[in-house]
Amino acid sequence: MSEAEGKSRVAELIRTLRATRQYSQQTASEEDIRAVLNAGRRAQSSRNTQPWYFIVVSERERLQRLAEGGMYAGHIPHAAFAIALVPNEGDQARSFDLGQAAAYMQLAAWDLGIGSCVTSMQYEDKTREALQLPANLTCQIVLSFGYPTQQEKSRPAKKGGRKPLDEIVRWQHWS
Repeated sequence: MSEAEGKSRVAELIRTLRATRQYSQQTASEEDIRAVLNAGRRAQSSRNTQPWYFIVVSERERLQRLAEGGMYAGHIPHAAFAIALVPNEGDQARSFDLGQAAAYMQLAAWDLGIGSCVTSMQYEDKTREALQLPANLTCQIVLSFGYPTQQEKSRPAKKGGRKPLDEIVRWQHWS
């Protein structure tokens, strides 16, 4: 692949990636799951601290229990797998680093045809119980992954799309 092809491929992945909440019953291979995890592992972090652990969940019963940890997590039980992003002990300030790992994993999955959705976990006790986390660790972010249903694939993009650059970008200073 040439440099130009690589740039256009990444741009296309970014342009077409969107939250997927309706998944088919197709399972993901261990090879694909590992590719997604490796993308997260390769994400940048402040001072290269890599302040995270990733917990892969694919058992239906555990996915259902995990979904009870989030207010808007109804898509998790239908996913092929989920990845819980767990920051190192006492490292809650690393949400930017966790966000980078999440974005890398979502783009890597999308490159494999696997959709994803990020979910905030509001009910710490239920999340901790589902993941069997020790008392010193927490989880506030879970990504669900799976192959989009045909209905999800054909769903039109949200009206209005993304704001134009000129509406959100300032050059050199505010005014």
